[in-house]
Amino acid sequence: MHNTFQLFKIRGFGEFISDTFQFLKLHGKNYFKNYLKFSFVPLLLLMVAMSVIGTFYYRVLTTSFGYTQAAETFDNAFVTENAVMLVVGIIALIFVSLYLSLLNYSYPVYYLHLLAKNNEEKPQLRSVRELFKNDLGRLLLFGLLSLITFLIVGIIGFAIAAILTFIIIGIFAFILFIPFLMTWYSLTLYFYIDKKQSFFDAFKHAFYTITNNFWNIVGASLCMMIIAQVISTIVTIIPYMITMFGMFFGTQQGTGGLENMDDSISIFMVAMVLVYCFSILVSMILGHLLLIQTGLVYYSEREKLEYNTMRQSIDEIGKYE
Repeated sequence: MHNTFQLFKIRGFGEFISDTFQFLKLHGKNYFKNYLKFSFVPLLLLMVAMSVIGTFYYRVLTTSFGYTQAAETFDNAFVTENAVMLVVGIIALIFVSLYLSLLNYSYPVYYLHLLAKNNEEKPQLRSVRELFKNDLGRLLLFGLLSLITFLIVGIIGFAIAAILTFIIIGIFAFILFIPFLMTWYSLTLYFYIDKKQSFFDAFKHAFYTITNNFWNIVGASLCMMIIAQVISTIVTIIPYMITMFGMFFGTQQGTGGLENMDDSISIFMVAMVLVYCFSILVSMILGHLLLIQTGLVYYSEREKLEYNTMRQSIDEIGKYE
């Protein structure tokens, strides 16, 4: 039993954070392995779409400012011939981003759902895929309703926080509103998917859950966001600095005038696209720290209302009588 993770448990500030890392210790390898397998194709399509768009705009910029040997101008054949490629890239980027967002936010919900049903076994990818496939229609509806609802809430909340910045309390309101909104969003999805509530019932239930334990939940979310941001910065800054130094020393030591400059910029742009794609991947993976922690908030709330641990203990006693 020491290798099982207890989902149904009433938690406070410290437990939300420590249990998130305990979950990663026990399930992190299986969790992220299945996640990367599940999201590999849309992630690959996202990177390709970003590369296509980045290449197009790089070409436009270099020709507009005369960085190429032929000193082409913006109004050239390249733009006309590749306009379709740009449109396809943008459309692909939009749809893949939406699909990946649904997958990214729902994956921890399904993983924890399977774990709650049987914490003796690690959830398998095929089970997660089946749940995702069955709920795809509801997920699309959630995406539409949440986009409208949380956009309105976000605008109002940030406007109030901006007004309050004229006094000291506004700064703290601004800092706390971000983790509050993000936790509210993902917690709404937990109630919507796992409890099969309607969107607005889940929306209200998530709000009441957070506000009834505001400082513990939002404080833990803020700490987890800071942890994820620090790790993300450390991990992504290394390849970024290597790319920048490589670009600087390459242009300084190279010869060949404009031709060398054009080649250096081309290599630099390719490297920057790769670094940017890598940073997005790292941010998405680290974002699951907060999503998993929100799941612990959800199961802590269920434990308060349903006494699952007590009922499970009674059932265990009955087995051995």
